[in-house]
Amino acid sequence: MFESISPTLADVARLLDAIDLDTYDNMSPREQIAACEALGRLESRVKAHQLAAAAAADRSEAASTIGATSTGAMIANGFGGDPTAAARLLKQAKKLEDVSATQQALARGEVSLAQAELIADKVKDLPGDPTDAQREGCETQLLDDAKKLSLKDLSRRADRITETFAPDDVDAHENETLAQREARARKNSYFWMADRKDGTYKGEFVIPEAQGEMLKNALEALNAPQIKKAEDDPAMAVLDDKPTYGQQMASAFCTLIEHLPADKLPDTAGVGVTVTVNIDLKSLIDGLKAGTLSTGCRISVFEARRMACEHGLLPMVFNGKPLPLDCGREQRLFNRAQRRAAEKRDRGCSFPGCDRPPSWCVGHHARKHWAKGGATDLGDIVLICAHHHRVVHADEWEIRFAEDGYPEYIPPASIDPRRRPLRNSRFRADFSTSTAA
Repeated sequence: MFESISPTLADVARLLDAIDLDTYDNMSPREQIAACEALGRLESRVKAHQLAAAAAADRSEAASTIGATSTGAMIANGFGGDPTAAARLLKQAKKLEDVSATQQALARGEVSLAQAELIADKVKDLPGDPTDAQREGCETQLLDDAKKLSLKDLSRRADRITETFAPDDVDAHENETLAQREARARKNSYFWMADRKDGTYKGEFVIPEAQGEMLKNALEALNAPQIKKAEDDPAMAVLDDKPTYGQQMASAFCTLIEHLPADKLPDTAGVGVTVTVNIDLKSLIDGLKAGTLSTGCRISVFEARRMACEHGLLPMVFNGKPLPLDCGREQRLFNRAQRRAAEKRDRGCSFPGCDRPPSWCVGHHARKHWAKGGATDLGDIVLICAHHHRVVHADEWEIRFAEDGYPEYIPPASIDPRRRPLRNSRFRADFSTSTAA
């Protein structure tokens, strides 16, 4: 087929045919990295030719010679059958027609298509009435910057590109550009979420960049380092395989939601947004029955206990009557001084094998869960991360304090039939040091 169109393109196809896909598996890691970059640059070069061919076909109205309704329809019918992709291809081709230097850089594999489009958009939207020479100067500068900067950094650099011909006005121009972009972002923002009726919610949102960065930073701060499994540590048996990045961020998002300051949010009809955990007295004691949030959501007793001792949720205890016996206790969360004391001793999550820092931990009632009547005092606190807090509540781990004052975790029999006590390695190191001294 290629022979009938262009012998040169046929030669390119034959060269690719000569490379077996299994070749990459036989490369060294360094060769694989080099291959990825080389193929990325090759992709840009091919894309430049694809855009040039599409633009030429559009100018010559080639589609009419085969009865196609448009150039986009002709391209879609020729390969792939995707009208949306074909229309996008034509749009990209027309965008690059006015920036010949960028077209050539794309054809040489010096920039990616995304970089080329960014440069084309910025040169087109330069403020004022710049001369052709000034436009060319901006394009040349951005092409040079593209070799050194990421796409995001190149975008930020492009916001100040007018300094190449109007340095006195660059700050005002950048500010106006950002203001217009923020206004568009707010206009285009949306949020939706829906109950999937299977114990999960799903949703989607588009928000302005600044708020998006804030949310991303908060989630990544909560997304603690992943625990490395230790073959000789029975505690690791409770962990699944290493979660994906998406699962890690989802867990962090849940943690963020649970830590929202409900008492600081607006009231609705005189009622605050604090969620109550409703549970009957017998369930609080024996842990055999689920609880209910004030929204009607049913949760396991393990989750109810975890929430009760970890967050400012308000537990309501019932005894077969419509009014609760107890509507929470004021001192259910450890205070700042108690936290600081625990941080000095634990220096992070105290669960065996965990390396999460103090900032990602909560204070947990070690001897007796708060939901079971445990006291909120200094002698009862251990620091524990959100993941292991769930593990301890769900799998019935026990916690005790050894003679040296450090916490030890006793796994359930399902993990270790002998139920040998375990401690975090940083405590083992402290114990060894004190013994040697």
